[in-house]
Amino acid sequence: MDKAKAVNLLSLDTMDLEAALKQQDKVVVNDHAILIFNGNIQRSPIFHKKEIYQIADSRIVLAMEGYGDVCINLQDYHVEKGFVMLMPPDTIFEVNEVSPDARLTAIVIRDSIDIPEEVIRKTTPAEYDRLLRMFYLLWDVIQLTPYCRKTVQHLLKAIVSDIQELKEAEEKTIRNEGSTRTQELFLQFKRLVHQHCMQERSIPFYADLLHVTPHHLSAIIKKASGQSVMHWINRATVQEAKLLLKTNKLMAYEIANRMNFTSASAFSKFFKRETGMTPRAYQEKTSR
Repeated sequence: MDKAKAVNLLSLDTMDLEAALKQQDKVVVNDHAILIFNGNIQRSPIFHKKEIYQIADSRIVLAMEGYGDVCINLQDYHVEKGFVMLMPPDTIFEVNEVSPDARLTAIVIRDSIDIPEEVIRKTTPAEYDRLLRMFYLLWDVIQLTPYCRKTVQHLLKAIVSDIQELKEAEEKTIRNEGSTRTQELFLQFKRLVHQHCMQERSIPFYADLLHVTPHHLSAIIKKASGQSVMHWINRATVQEAKLLLKTNKLMAYEIANRMNFTSASAFSKFFKRETGMTPRAYQEKTSR
């Protein structure tokens, strides 16, 4: 069973930026973005392995060197040089492993830019080079005096748009090859679970949204991931419950009500079955 883990909310409004960024060599901070070049994640006081984080601000990360094993919105990834990650607010992630030589370039976006879903993918050398040049251009422009506010905003939107188009082109290629239905349904299913697990945890509910039978959905998810439908639903539900237990200090009966459990007892039994400890024990452990 999973061991209980603290859930950390990452928000620029509550973060000690000076402490968080002083370990990095090349950093620019202003009202619209934070830009870190060739950052060393091992030296960051914010991220710790095996802990769960929920971000409040959009982030763009370009892996420069080394590797890391991360879980983002229930999906596991092995990230290495050439990977780009676009993460909207409320993304939940966990850093499971990171190499000593891991380096990344990152943008934390303070402006409101529409990012409907996360993008995590390996770029081609040409795509990586283009994105890196866009990052360098932003690095130069963001430090101009007088400050070019609109140009910075347009550059941020352009980088986000470029990453989203990379994903769209990849999905189109896969569709054209005719091998996507299983993976496409799996991805859609995980997005829906992330959106609805606070209230809905039945297989027929998700099958109906995806216009397939419950039996077909179960077979597709098993084929795509090697795990059952309920594995993914329960995993998302536990993450949401941990967030509520950690960040809001709610009682079990309050969470049971918010998450549409029939009773506090039903919620507590579910949580203990999935994590090995009661909600109260989890709160006590993570508040130390």
